[in-house]
Amino acid sequence: MLFHHGIGTSLGIWSDWIPIVAARHPALRFDMRGFGRSVIPPRDHVWSLEEMTNDVWEVIDNAGYDAVHLVGESFGATVVIAAAITRPERVLSLRILNGTYKGKGLGELAYWVDQFAAGDSLAWGKRMMENRFAPDVAPSAALTWFEREQEYTLPHVAMGLGMVLAETDLSAGLKTLNAPLSIVLPDASPFVPVEHGREMVRLANRATLRIVAGVKHGLPFSHAHQEAQDLLVALSAFE
Repeated sequence: MLFHHGIGTSLGIWSDWIPIVAARHPALRFDMRGFGRSVIPPRDHVWSLEEMTNDVWEVIDNAGYDAVHLVGESFGATVVIAAAITRPERVLSLRILNGTYKGKGLGELAYWVDQFAAGDSLAWGKRMMENRFAPDVAPSAALTWFEREQEYTLPHVAMGLGMVLAETDLSAGLKTLNAPLSIVLPDASPFVPVEHGREMVRLANRATLRIVAGVKHGLPFSHAHQEAQDLLVALSAFE
């Protein structure tokens, strides 16, 4: 099983998932290109979804696995959908959280240029925390970690990947996808509208949608234990 994070964080977003899932299933997680301990491309780097999907399969190949379950959050969800479309014979199932298959209709991306105008990620990171977590969430060491991770984000990396996402449309590929696709969306994400989930159910052959009420874009982090347990239940069908 491979876990893929989104923009503004690192493999650490899955830290509460791994003890639960890896107790029963081998689990891979990695820092996406541009984040954590992975390579930071230069400012003139030409980003592409193809490059990101190639990274996914390189990680899986290096780990020695053939067929895998794919789990992705936010932009990482878009990447694992694309990865499954390119190599469907190697995908056992997909689970995407607060993610989508297309850029059209997404919120917030249009404001990123202004948020990065100062040349750092402070304003962007502050806004992202507001978009991910409800204002009444109590401060904690976990939230402090998340906020710090976002501050490490380089503007050219986030903008490059944001443009890739904005230009993406995987509609045609979704129609060819036969692996089970489980879609989990918060009902209050400022980025991904719930309607995108309903569209994916109509497009894909074996898709289900579950909506989590009262949650923003930080669903995989704020509800890690619940979502990891739900994933285990779904995986039991493959045992």
